[in-house]
Order: sequence, then structure tokens, then C-alpha cells
Amino acid sequence: MLQWLDNLKGMNDRQLQDFAKQQGLELSIEEVQKLQKILKHANISWALTGVPKEVLKKIQKLLGDRRYKKLMKLVGL
Repeated sequence: MLQWLDNLKGMNDRQLQDFAKQQGLELSIEEVQKLQKILKHANISWALTGVPKEVLKKIQKLLGDRRYKKLMKLVGL
């Protein structure tokens, strides 16, 4: 999870799209931008307390069930 959060903050849209693809998750540039917007307030405490449920619901709505489950598996949730 921490790697994904670091990448969200440190990569441009295309780089993040490529990173996701390397992990087996296809995302459009628009989805990358929306995901970044959803997670812009992410912080290290989420590693201890968990990602807030409302954030997870927004991500699931954006990605759909199949890709949401894939992302959760990739980030260890």
C-alpha cells in the first residue's frame, strides 16, 4: 500500500498508468486522475488505521468490482 501511495504522489499520470499496468491493472488516464483526486489526502496513518470506508467505496465505484478487487489485492488490503 505504501508503494502505491508514494507512486500516486510522485508520478505523473502516464507514469502511474504504466506502473499500474506493470502490476497487472489497466487504468485509463482519466481513471488515474480521478484516483489521484480520491487519494490526495492519503497519509501514512492509513497503514495503521486502514483506508476509510468512504474512500474505498469511491474507488470501487470508479474501478468497478473486478479491478477494485485486483487493486485491493495488489496493495495488500
